[in-house]
Amino acid sequence: MNKILNFLAACVTLGFLNSCAVVAVGAVGAAAATGAAVGTDPRSGGALVDDNSIQSKLSGKYGNSDNFPDSNIYVDVFNKSVLLTGQVKDDAQKQFAENIARGYPGVIKIYDYLNVRLPSSMGSRSTDSMITTQLKTQLLTTSGVPSNNIKVVTTETVIYMMGMVTPAEAESAANVAAKVGGASKVVTLFDYKSSK
Repeated sequence: MNKILNFLAACVTLGFLNSCAVVAVGAVGAAAATGAAVGTDPRSGGALVDDNSIQSKLSGKYGNSDNFPDSNIYVDVFNKSVLLTGQVKDDAQKQFAENIARGYPGVIKIYDYLNVRLPSSMGSRSTDSMITTQLKTQLLTTSGVPSNNIKVVTTETVIYMMGMVTPAEAESAANVAAKVGGASKVVTLFDYKSSK
């Protein structure tokens, strides 16, 4: 564990903290990839099981090369909201992927960020993993940001954040993400909770 923490600290120290070019915020109100939850998850045990089940089943459907040839689809789920990222070969596949998620039992919202293009390279996916690791490390050490409430996904150098936070926490988390080296954009897809 100490070796991992030392490696992460070295990554941060070696200058991975550049400036993110664009911050795009698309938040979700209270009523309303290469990814990972940060810290202890705030969802109830039942909600966590539901999300994991939805994510696992949809990942299986998208992994079917007969239905999605020449595609690379990532699915992440938080609080029954589905985030689709990755690459598909054409608009028909993109629509098909969204329809599968939309029709899946229990899904309440779809965020479709699939790109119509060739699948990303292994090098690109490795860069995405490094960006996710950098951000998770920084969120864990940032005061006023509940890292245990935030799920981080990076695809094609775009950071997506999902979770349950207050508007102020969302802003702080987005500001931290915007400074992660190598990230081209930050998209926040938070459910807002009361700041009380």
